[in-house]
Amino acid sequence: MFTALYTSKDVVATALSGLALMSIATALICFLSLSWSNERWRVPSALVGAACFVTAALYAGAAGYWLSGEAASAGMRFSAWYTVHPLQVAAVFFFARTQGMVPSGVFWRITGATVLMTFGRWLGDASFFNPTLGALISIGFWLYILGEMYFGAMADAVAKGSRPVTLGYFWIRLLFTVGWAVYPILHFVDVVIGVGQSGAIIVLYSAFDIVNLIIPSLIVVAVAGQDRY
Repeated sequence: MFTALYTSKDVVATALSGLALMSIATALICFLSLSWSNERWRVPSALVGAACFVTAALYAGAAGYWLSGEAASAGMRFSAWYTVHPLQVAAVFFFARTQGMVPSGVFWRITGATVLMTFGRWLGDASFFNPTLGALISIGFWLYILGEMYFGAMADAVAKGSRPVTLGYFWIRLLFTVGWAVYPILHFVDVVIGVGQSGAIIVLYSAFDIVNLIIPSLIVVAVAGQDRY
């Protein structure tokens, strides 16, 4: 993507290239934090780092594809989401587990729900069944994940932690509540209304990855650092 010339007017190329760099920078910070964080924080830090690394690969490829013909496909995002979203909720699980015992069943339920959340939207986007039904299925699994975060064993474990831990969990959970709402909304605009992968849709998806991925990942690193120092 860095061998193609594009101007500042090409907002899509700028957004995709910028998010690729932001994601790889965040991944490097997360991986470097493994050397200074307490041992119990290494799993959540590594998981969010891996999620950022996969996202960086997505945006680098998407930017190159866009620059080659100003086209985009939702298929590329779905390919990344099947990896990124399960890694994120797994990181939240191990974040909570640093403060106390959380049943392993919670891990399997929320990671499975995350895969099914993405799968529902993909079925609608691929026209295997009604796109609206796909969005509704996705929303159902997303609400289940939020229920586990707000009212399940993870919330109970974090409530016993220090202020940095409880505050970090609060913000991560809030970002997943507000930020992840954009996925069914943009899916509805993209597929159900039929706007398609327009420039505005691509830029909005990219901008919300700052809220949904980069900021929560840095929160994990910040809380891990405060726990050490």
